[in-house]
Amino acid sequence: MVNTMTTTRFLFTAWDFEWSINIGCVVLLAAYLWRVRAGVWRSISFVLGIVVLVLSLESPLDALGDDYLFSAHMAQHLLLILIVPPLLLIGIPEQTARGWLRIHLVAKAEHWLGRPVLAWFAGIFVMTLWHVPVFYNFALAHEGVHIFQHISFLVTATIFWWPVLHPLPERRLGTGIAVFYLFAAAAENSVLGIILTFMAPGHYPAYLHPDDDYGALHLIRDSWGVSPAFDQRLGGLLMWIPGCSIYFIAILALLAFWYAKQDTDVEIPRRLAMQADAGPR
Repeated sequence: MVNTMTTTRFLFTAWDFEWSINIGCVVLLAAYLWRVRAGVWRSISFVLGIVVLVLSLESPLDALGDDYLFSAHMAQHLLLILIVPPLLLIGIPEQTARGWLRIHLVAKAEHWLGRPVLAWFAGIFVMTLWHVPVFYNFALAHEGVHIFQHISFLVTATIFWWPVLHPLPERRLGTGIAVFYLFAAAAENSVLGIILTFMAPGHYPAYLHPDDDYGALHLIRDSWGVSPAFDQRLGGLLMWIPGCSIYFIAILALLAFWYAKQDTDVEIPRRLAMQADAGPR
């Protein structure tokens, strides 16, 4: 039998629409648009976070990561850890957060989970743990555990980013501490990426001999030229270089915001002084 799977056909047929994901995202988005009064850019950020979440869990990227490519799974994890949570948090306006924090249980949970040391270790520990081969392979082989893995990524990554992107300005980490916070995460991410890059293929055996439910193995191995060894290296490089780049982009954004604020803090008093000097004599 001739294999008729093509890249175009795979990209159109390898969508996995899960009613639980769709309903959850629709409810979350409807609640946000109905109850939250946010500016245009914050609304765009939140909506984009929902869109990236759906694409990461239902698009052909999910099929590739579950059945064929370690590198596709790494790309999916990076979206769930480094892209979706920041976009959602940026979309929360200050007034909404203040309203939530008036609720005693919410304020108490935020008080504990928002501690920087706890938040950092929660995000980094969970990310690292799930990439240890024994846990990774177990999650890949059991759908319920796999779902829990993705939820744990989203929850702990949101906790990780909270001290940096806190909706209340006075509750965010100071610029210097935030830079160190993110740099330490980038360093750990680099170590994990280097280990994965130079790890011999075979530690994640599901990718050596995929079940090929979509009939796409011939396409991936022959047309795309992705061997298990190349796939392993690519997955590690994705964690190492693009993953670390996200942290460094966040660091540069923090520094740019700090510099602009410092400039504003100096410029406004200077203008007021000039206006006072130019007043009636």
